[in-house]
Amino acid sequence: MKHLLITIIIITSAVLAGCSRAPIRPDVEGFWKLKYFTLVEIGEKVECSNLYYSITNAVTQVSERMGSNGYGAYVSRTEYRDNETKLALRDFKVSGGLTADTGEDAPVEDLRHYGINSQEETVFDIVECKKGKMILRSDYAELVLEKF
Repeated sequence: MKHLLITIIIITSAVLAGCSRAPIRPDVEGFWKLKYFTLVEIGEKVECSNLYYSITNAVTQVSERMGSNGYGAYVSRTEYRDNETKLALRDFKVSGGLTADTGEDAPVEDLRHYGINSQEETVFDIVECKKGKMILRSDYAELVLEKF
């Protein structure tokens, strides 16, 4: 059931983003599980459970799946910068399901559970993306994700 739901989300994301739009960074785009993140300023490591990133070339969704924390789901616009070495997530909204949004701005305090510290824009350096592991670093946090 879990894999069916994930497949539906990925397919719907591709359809909503436009099937004619090929991935810009196929190694980055896809479904990722957030394992943990480290707060840059203080070096505190935050372990994560059941938190996911679904990244496409147009939309990114962060969500808690099958978890009990009630962190919610949020969608943002996705864009690459600096010769595709940076991933910019901007204009986070409360998710209305799959990749749609409710129009309501995502609360920053809720986004922090995902290693994000801005509703308006977070720019990540793509530090590493290989062998099913990705490391993203912003001025707020360094995220370690595992391909799902």
